[in-house]
Amino acid sequence: MRLETRALSNADALGYLGQSAIAEAAGAHHRYLIIGGHMVRLHLLAHPTPQAVPRSTLDADTAVPDVEVVGALMADLINQGFTPVKGNVLIKKVDADREIEINVLLPRADHTQGIRAQDVPEVGQVDTLSELTFALAGPAVELEMIVHMQDERVLRYRTRIPSLEAAVVLKAHSWKARGRRSERDLADLHTLFEIREAHPDIPWRLSEAPLRGRRRDCAVILHDLAERMGRSSSVMPVPTHLSRPRMAALIRKHIARP
Repeated sequence: MRLETRALSNADALGYLGQSAIAEAAGAHHRYLIIGGHMVRLHLLAHPTPQAVPRSTLDADTAVPDVEVVGALMADLINQGFTPVKGNVLIKKVDADREIEINVLLPRADHTQGIRAQDVPEVGQVDTLSELTFALAGPAVELEMIVHMQDERVLRYRTRIPSLEAAVVLKAHSWKARGRRSERDLADLHTLFEIREAHPDIPWRLSEAPLRGRRRDCAVILHDLAERMGRSSSVMPVPTHLSRPRMAALIRKHIARP
């Protein structure tokens, strides 16, 4: 899919520069996925809906399948002028006030929650997430990007993001791992569900009972979220633009009961 867009802020510009650097480092040889907030923003560019509110993210998170790819990818990023600041985080100065940040993550072969560090030889500590196994095992959405930057440059690169379904799985686990208090994760989940509502032709199996594995784990998290959305006494942080009743209804419509 070909997407043409414009960087509307410094955060946008730094994010697109990070995506472009990752694409150059990976080339045609390394599998990877852009994840995190950029993943959601790219899905919204690919499948727009006026019900969703775009959110900018500074750092570019990328998932790679194994330790061999981590080392090769990071070596290529260093050759582009990036500096490792810890095992899986690299930065590159754009000017005196701005820098690109890239975080590289690995999958983990268990079902434990949250980020855990893994020691990678010649790299250091690299953060891992167990739910990345699901995202990396599925089909990627491949995008050809044309980005008009604020300084009139035009970036052209190819990138890859998880499927819409896998993006929901990743963001649901992220919201839970952050103590169910991350407004950013809720905003991203809201965007992903509005995309699903507006574009029902997108491949989707989270509504097909019985759910198993990661899909079932995701459904447990999301139906808990829908229940919390319906409680008037809930003190759960929710973005101001988000309608609690609509969000709960979208979850119940598109996610099968676990």
